[in-house]
Amino acid sequence: MTDTIGALRTRIRIESQTRVADEIGGVALAWTAQGEAWAEIVVGGGGEAGAYDAARSATSVRLRVRRRPGDWLRSRVRNGDAAYRVLAVRDDGGPWIELVCEEERL
Repeated sequence: MTDTIGALRTRIRIESQTRVADEIGGVALAWTAQGEAWAEIVVGGGGEAGAYDAARSATSVRLRVRRRPGDWLRSRVRNGDAAYRVLAVRDDGGPWIELVCEEERL
């Protein structure tokens, strides 16, 4: 990944998972916007994973963003119609953090 600020050219939306009451008295999971940031996105390889009885395609993605507070491991990142689930956070104490993500499409 590049160390210059010019590499951060993609605007992303950061969302966190929240629990909301559903219409039958239970709880549903929803995504709530937490803010926006500029990011560098590097797409890795793809693969397939099984999800119960459905196959899904998954693409490995790394995002570099400016350091900001938050629980990244309970977050996802949106870039247009694409959603990236945060799997890991690489934080070496510098001005940037790197998010290891997986893009999922059902």
